[in-house]
Amino acid sequence: MQDIDEMIDFFLYEKGESIKVNGAEQIALIIDAVDKPTYYDDKIIRCKCQIKTGDIVEYNNLKYILISQIDKEENSYRARIRKCSYRVAFNWSGNIKWFDCIEESKVFDVDTGTYISVASGNIFITVHYNPDTRNIALNQRFYVTNQPFKVIGIDKSQEGLIKFNCELDSISTSYDDVENNIADRWRYETGHTYTLTIINGETANVLINDIIQLNLSATDNGTALANPVVTYTSSDSNIVSVDNTGKVMGIALGQAVITAKLTYHDAVSDSITITTVETFTHSYTIDITGSTTIKLGQSQSYVAHIYDNGTEVFDKSVAWSVRNQDGTTSPAYATITASTG
Repeated sequence: MQDIDEMIDFFLYEKGESIKVNGAEQIALIIDAVDKPTYYDDKIIRCKCQIKTGDIVEYNNLKYILISQIDKEENSYRARIRKCSYRVAFNWSGNIKWFDCIEESKVFDVDTGTYISVASGNIFITVHYNPDTRNIALNQRFYVTNQPFKVIGIDKSQEGLIKFNCELDSISTSYDDVENNIADRWRYETGHTYTLTIINGETANVLINDIIQLNLSATDNGTALANPVVTYTSSDSNIVSVDNTGKVMGIALGQAVITAKLTYHDAVSDSITITTVETFTHSYTIDITGSTTIKLGQSQSYVAHIYDNGTEVFDKSVAWSVRNQDGTTSPAYATITASTG
């Protein structure tokens, strides 16, 4: 290893790779750690720049934390880095900060030389020690992959790092933003009003062994959600089945109710009655998309989607009309200026 240190400039020139250390561009030699067992993705870094335990290293678009003491030689520094598992968010009264962390559900047993699982529902997370992470306190909550945890132990014995012992916690449906892995978000931010609509209509028919696709409209405070996470269920999967993408299949003659729910807000749902038939009869429904409000003197555009047995069709047209909320047409509070199709 002394030879590498003496020729570090040559090796960095020939074999060096671009990295970032705490956001600063550097050149380093990176090799896989070869010691066994290799439960984690560890690498050995050697560079000329000064490095410290706890530093965040970016390499090949991945984040690593420097977890070892530093082997300082005459011309270079050498240490071990470990790939980060997740980014976790901690919430201080609405001030949300994200941290790269190493998550451990297994620990190394020096007696057996193997990795063993920690207690069920418990994990360890290791983060870089800095002015923000040192404020993480006992009982503070956070999320990992849509599961809540709380801190039950804090270990600051290793310079540059903090290790937290954490146990599985319960979801706060009122305050947690489960989908985005942020605990207590709605305790301090504006609450969200979600809607979910199956736009195929209230009823639809499907042939035996045929498939129709359910189409959804989901909003958050009136704004469309691009990729809502939805759970589908059938009241009788022996009659009509549904998969996790909303594809409905007719299994046997009969009727079943398909329900769609926002996965992390299961009080928000909509249903459609599906009838499995041998032959089709037309069953048309119309869904109008567009704003539910319009300012005086301004205009809005609306689109009518026509469905036949839950499947959108494009060879039909609609006739538009405007009525007041009480069903009258006079006085006219709005008029149609143009329509096509």
